[in-house]
Amino acid sequence: MSGDVYNLADCILQQAVVGSGANTLFLSYLKHSLCAHLISHAAVLKRIAKFEHLDRYHCMGELLDFLEQIIGGVTCRGKQEEGALTKAMLALVYWLMQIYEHALEVFSENNRALNSEQQQMVEKLGLVVEKLAQSQFLLGVVYVGKFEDPELYGLLVKKYELIDNLTAASGFVPPVVSQKNVTINDYLRKAALIDSDTLEMKEFDGRGIEPITYCLQPLIAIEILFNPNCDTQTYVAEFMSIQRLKGYTLSRLYCEIIRACLISLNNVNGTTRESFICAFTFIKVPHILRQIHMQSRLLNPTEYEETAKLDYSPEIVEAFELLLQDSPILDLMDARCACNTVECLLNEMLKNHLINEKQMKMIAARREQDTTGLQKLELNTNQHSIVKFVFRAEPPLVGILKTLGSDYNKVQEALLGMLLQVLSGNSFELILSVATVQGKLKTFISGLIKCNEASKQIPGEMGKVALARAALFDVSFLMLSFIVQSYGSEVVLAENGDSFFEKWVRECLVEKHKSKSPAVMVKLCDQNKVDELIVSLNSPEGLKGSSLKWHEICANIPGLLYQVLMAWENETLSTPEIKKFLDSLKSRFCCFSVCATSWLCAYMQVVRQDELLKPMNMVQQFLTAVSADELMQQENFKERLGLTVQIVRKMQQDFQRLPGTSPKLRTMLQSQNLVSQNPLEEQFEEVWKNVSERGWLPIDSTLVLENLLQSCGPFWLVDKLVQQIFHCKYIREMNKTMDIVFAIMHLDIERCTIALLSQLVPMMLLNKLQLSEIVDPFSRVLAKLCVYCIVATMEAPTGPLSKKRSRATIDGDDLLADGLCPTPKMRKMGSDSCDSSSSDFMLEHAAAAAAAVAFATKEAASGGVSLREPLQGCLQTLFRTFAQYIVSDELSPKIYFMFQFLSLLVEVGRERVKPVLKLIPNGLVQSMLKINATDDMTVGFILRLYDLNATTGRTFAMSDLCLFRNIQMRKDSIKL
Repeated sequence: MSGDVYNLADCILQQAVVGSGANTLFLSYLKHSLCAHLISHAAVLKRIAKFEHLDRYHCMGELLDFLEQIIGGVTCRGKQEEGALTKAMLALVYWLMQIYEHALEVFSENNRALNSEQQQMVEKLGLVVEKLAQSQFLLGVVYVGKFEDPELYGLLVKKYELIDNLTAASGFVPPVVSQKNVTINDYLRKAALIDSDTLEMKEFDGRGIEPITYCLQPLIAIEILFNPNCDTQTYVAEFMSIQRLKGYTLSRLYCEIIRACLISLNNVNGTTRESFICAFTFIKVPHILRQIHMQSRLLNPTEYEETAKLDYSPEIVEAFELLLQDSPILDLMDARCACNTVECLLNEMLKNHLINEKQMKMIAARREQDTTGLQKLELNTNQHSIVKFVFRAEPPLVGILKTLGSDYNKVQEALLGMLLQVLSGNSFELILSVATVQGKLKTFISGLIKCNEASKQIPGEMGKVALARAALFDVSFLMLSFIVQSYGSEVVLAENGDSFFEKWVRECLVEKHKSKSPAVMVKLCDQNKVDELIVSLNSPEGLKGSSLKWHEICANIPGLLYQVLMAWENETLSTPEIKKFLDSLKSRFCCFSVCATSWLCAYMQVVRQDELLKPMNMVQQFLTAVSADELMQQENFKERLGLTVQIVRKMQQDFQRLPGTSPKLRTMLQSQNLVSQNPLEEQFEEVWKNVSERGWLPIDSTLVLENLLQSCGPFWLVDKLVQQIFHCKYIREMNKTMDIVFAIMHLDIERCTIALLSQLVPMMLLNKLQLSEIVDPFSRVLAKLCVYCIVATMEAPTGPLSKKRSRATIDGDDLLADGLCPTPKMRKMGSDSCDSSSSDFMLEHAAAAAAAVAFATKEAASGGVSLREPLQGCLQTLFRTFAQYIVSDELSPKIYFMFQFLSLLVEVGRERVKPVLKLIPNGLVQSMLKINATDDMTVGFILRLYDLNATTGRTFAMSDLCLFRNIQMRKDSIKL
């Protein structure tokens, strides 16, 4: 480095090029000085690039010969040289382009001919450019220089464009300088228009054509089961994230989404879930695909410029062509749904302007030969088809919403008739399913709340009007309670909602994973009204003679039941008297049974097990059949009673799931037993057996996995899932299992990712788990799972598009020895369920939404999004663990896993993981380089780890790059 201080390279080169030809003695001395490290390559290249006498062909030829000899050995030996080398390389490339430009100008001026000296110079130039373009290290230095000196790089790009134009204008035929028929122009383009893709990197993801996809179906099953009210854009963001992770084309993504929905629909049992998944598949999915279609074109306008004017999406057409190849699934679904599923999907695609009639007929014709025996879907026939029932639910929903939005006093009877008709059969579940997927659930709920509020009792009102008002109050209360049970209270509760029902939900409604204090409920009651309520129930007229309003009775039922229960416990009241008391309460309004069951279930969560029998029997009394005389006393009481039984049974089942409830007490309940008596390990093994045999996630298995997550915590579940990867014998099986595991972790992707990165992986590195050793290919698949989870957690929507699940946060450390958890302290989690309005289906609104999300997605892809806690802290700890683990110079399988993790991070995550890469501690990559300087380590990998827009990023990148270069050169010299 001392020679550079005295400008030794400059002095030698000045003497070497004094005459018309270069002095070979000085050039040999210059070469000797380079080999002896008296001067740096950066200084030599920088000085050569200053030579301006391009018409001195002998001198130029000697310099090019000298460059051709030393260019393959360019490197750095000190920190100061590294910064100088980037600019020197840029200057050298610019100088080489000047030489070529000069030759082209001479060619044009001399009647399209070059003399022998000029021709020889161009040939020598080609040899130098070839060596430069074939050296990944030199291209890497140029790439860093692109960010180090953007002004010089801009001149270099302009120079190449000038050369390109001169070549075309002069008719010069660029000489071929390689056996692969590559010309000088091709090599210069590679250096001038360099980007990250120019720099090679070994791919570990192996993103070839994946014949079968295993991650989308479990993901969709989880989302539609636990996030039914999720906003359209949330699905869009999640699916596009999967597309980027897997490298799918849009057509492949569309096909896989439809296929996954059909598989889920075929597997589901129960009218409620079947109707929702069917509505999601045939109504929601086409809208999701339209949003993806619009968003992808906003993000990549040049890529889709040719198809912008088409009146259909070519990717949708291609997706259906792929779908038609999967005829077994289509045949199965056609038989199950009793209709041509492809035709039904095409009709919805046509409504969303994703295909035109010509394309629709073409695709339908290809499927028609396989569906000749199937009936056409006719909505007005008695044909039994779940698809037909879902489509038939759309017009009634429109009518109900319109009526709910009208003047209550004018439509009272019509509205009551509509709502009671909805309660018949399975219509209510179908209406809810369609409202949810169309983004109209919020509108439906707000209408029901207003109806319930307007239906409060008016003193002195008599006759038919009073009966209709009472029935409307009861029906709307029951419907809202059912919706809360299905979707969570967050869907119903407005930020400043002060209606009676919203207050009742906040104070008195017991929910799964959301405990309510029965003592607080009792304290909120008015004792005078409770006493009056007791007197009324003991009177012959019952509640008919009470002066209390209906909503006042609902609010004071906790106080009433508490006194009745205490009287029963103290034997002040007998069992027959209790039965008569409860029958009197439930015979007037069905909503009273719901209010009573809610308090009783909350009470049962806090009392001793030997005190549960009486409140359990009281709940069971609300489920006993009502006599025919009682049914005749009130009009339309039967429909309301059916919905009441469903709500009460659901509360029973949620109580059954409580970890503190003993198996003996669970069997005492008359409702369906949803809690397995098997140990947790056996439950998981049974579930996984079903999943692995099928290759997809059954709905029932999804529910069990959710319960296991809540009972045992994320670490326990993730540990069990990752073990399944290590049980695989073949790489294809490992990748399949990894995809399913990744999808299952979306039960709570953030908590599962944190458990994986902060607990499981460090414990595996320290040999604290009974898993197979982390060796390839297991290590590669595990690293891919980690990267997928990191990206999915980073891209999980936040803000107005976010979805937050209302789940209990139970840690695995709290488990008891018998595999059951004590009654946990529930953390209250905020939940702002997203819901779009009915106008969400209007194309202009969809376009605006897609544009907004496309902008946010582009910002995220450019690395402009910062990491959120706790993921950031978790990754910092993980990288520190990596750094502490590298304590020797020996390459071990675990160190190779760390390298695979970083490689997959930059390969799969690309620009999106820039915030993660910034957390890599200084020195970690260099330590890994010294141990793992194999063919797997590449220039492209090293440079992708750093933010080259930052000065520190460029400094560390050049330092690692030169270290890698020197290690490789040392290996080559040993071979010699």
